[in-house]
Amino acid sequence: MKLIIAKWGTLILLLCVVGCASTELGGSAKPVVINDRAIIGEMTREATRMMDSDGLVSMELLIEQLKKEPRVSLNLAAGKGARTEDAQKAIAVVGGVYKCDRCTRWHVAPASGFLIAEDLVVTNYHVVNQPERAALAVRLFDSRVFMVESVVASSERFDLAVLRIPKTGVTPVALGQAAPVGAKVDLISHPNQHFYTLSEGRVARYFMTRRNRKAVSAMSITADFGRGSSGAPVLNPSGEVVGIVASTESLYYTEKDGEQKNLQMVFKNCVPVSQLRELIGG
Repeated sequence: MKLIIAKWGTLILLLCVVGCASTELGGSAKPVVINDRAIIGEMTREATRMMDSDGLVSMELLIEQLKKEPRVSLNLAAGKGARTEDAQKAIAVVGGVYKCDRCTRWHVAPASGFLIAEDLVVTNYHVVNQPERAALAVRLFDSRVFMVESVVASSERFDLAVLRIPKTGVTPVALGQAAPVGAKVDLISHPNQHFYTLSEGRVARYFMTRRNRKAVSAMSITADFGRGSSGAPVLNPSGEVVGIVASTESLYYTEKDGEQKNLQMVFKNCVPVSQLRELIGG
């Protein structure tokens, strides 16, 4: 009987320790509740308001700048890694503003991006290269919306674009070094307007692919992402960027007469951080 009591006492003690630890690690903090409909609604309203601005930079001009593929030496200050809840403050919604053929209202097609400086947002080249859009808007985690002013650097081969917006005062995400195969990674993105969704996985491999008819290296991860995640940062356990979401590639068991059946795998392909560093001279 004494032994049983002793065991229960040990269990209670362990539970108390675990409970206290979770409180110290932020277990008592209330999670931020994301309202997806409110985010897209607020972003659309703000973008609509700013579409009438005299200083608006059109998507046509942004694409013209994009095609020139400028490169710059940004000499970014060495940043520090951040916890996931802090890193998400520097993750943005990058949305093309457009009108559909069913109404006269402006709409926003959201993708992902992240701040590397308080006025610079990284996303994919293909996110900007959308001539059917009229302009490009950026919404921050704190709900502020800005219109993109210019393309600072871009590379179709790397599928990267660095965009300038007004100064935000937000602490940017730090750039890390290449993550080895097997390393744990997280990403926060906006798949199909499920804003600020966290997924986790590992670096699966590095491999050669072709973009713009040129060979280029890429990284594959096991963390989930989907449409709307393009341009999101892949983060190491220290909260540093080690890659950028780019595309998915589905593997089917059979394909006949253009019809694909029996989905087996979906490869999640990303841009290694080394290519972003090369683009901005970092």
